[in-house]
Amino acid sequence: MIKSIFHTLPFTVCLFWSVIFLIEYRRADPAKKLLTFFMIVCSFLYFSHAVYFNKNIPLFSVIESLYAFCTLAVYPLYYLYICKLTDPKPFQIKSYWILIPSIVISLWAALFYVLLDDNRISFVENNLFNSLQNVNNLSFAAKGQSYRLVIMKIVFIFQLILICIFSFKKLIRFDKQIKNYYANTEEKELTPIKRLLIVFIIYAFLSVIANHVGRVFFLQEPWLVIIPSLIFSSMIFAIGYIGYKHILITDELYKETNYDIADKSIVMETTQTPYMSSQLGEAINQLMEEKEVFRQKGLLITDVAREIGSNRTYVSNYINKELNISFSEFINIYRIKFAQSLLTDTNQSYSMLEIIELSGFSHEGSFYRTFKKQTGLTPAQWREQQCSHIESL
Repeated sequence: MIKSIFHTLPFTVCLFWSVIFLIEYRRADPAKKLLTFFMIVCSFLYFSHAVYFNKNIPLFSVIESLYAFCTLAVYPLYYLYICKLTDPKPFQIKSYWILIPSIVISLWAALFYVLLDDNRISFVENNLFNSLQNVNNLSFAAKGQSYRLVIMKIVFIFQLILICIFSFKKLIRFDKQIKNYYANTEEKELTPIKRLLIVFIIYAFLSVIANHVGRVFFLQEPWLVIIPSLIFSSMIFAIGYIGYKHILITDELYKETNYDIADKSIVMETTQTPYMSSQLGEAINQLMEEKEVFRQKGLLITDVAREIGSNRTYVSNYINKELNISFSEFINIYRIKFAQSLLTDTNQSYSMLEIIELSGFSHEGSFYRTFKKQTGLTPAQWREQQCSHIESL
């Protein structure tokens, strides 16, 4: 009874999130719609696992070709989900090329199972449940299935490596775009998704190990199934929960910039002479010092460009290349400097919440984190250090 619960636990978690996402499918954003497909495929994948570990050989021999598709499709679907989180462009048919290996191998499996005919169940029992037969003694169809199982493992590992690398690159690039457009990046960054991707890589690594060890090992040591069951169930639940709570902001960013953030025209080199950069720098610094626009909540780089009569690309290039920081970091330097002036103001005493508000920060946590990053001290420690320094003079 207990073993059956753990055999079906990952499937139950996937089914739960599939139902939740399907209920909201019509009003869901494009990323959540992709996550819905991911959960449905995961549901069938872990249903197949439950069938396997409950040793229902006849049923598993029927669904094994679909199981092959799901095994190779879950990670590509998660990558497509990452793509949709970081790119507002609608997918085209060619966007789904990443699913080709899973489709081809599942069709391969289905074809050779048809050729096996009455020997299908015995092949599955001997090669997937017992691993008894030598490939040299097998029929043509059985050899085809055996080679397919080996190729599946190779493709599985290869696609995992590529997906993890490209997913990280997309998330890092998108975070950079966010920090170069918004001054207040709270709730707009993909930090939770990046953290989840790290866990996902660990999950992928464990999947590779489990794939290498083989399911037969867990059949021989049935209680060991509890470990991967709990790990994969927790992982799937985390993916579902974070995906359900996450608000898609790519469309918002696209509308505000009036540019496609994936368009090459945005990232192409823009020629700026040293004289132009110097003038631009003076104009930006003057705007910060005299008008104190950094105190404006919801400040955008387009607001700064508009104030100085320039464009977003020039301002972004100056801050990124000349100062080697992001727009968000640039604004936060002025905000922390202003907060420090309020902390040491002898004419008026401000509460910490007032200082946070007046400095332009939207979140208390962001203020403390940024202050500590820039000064190495908390606001209270910094103020105490400054008071001690004044008293010593």
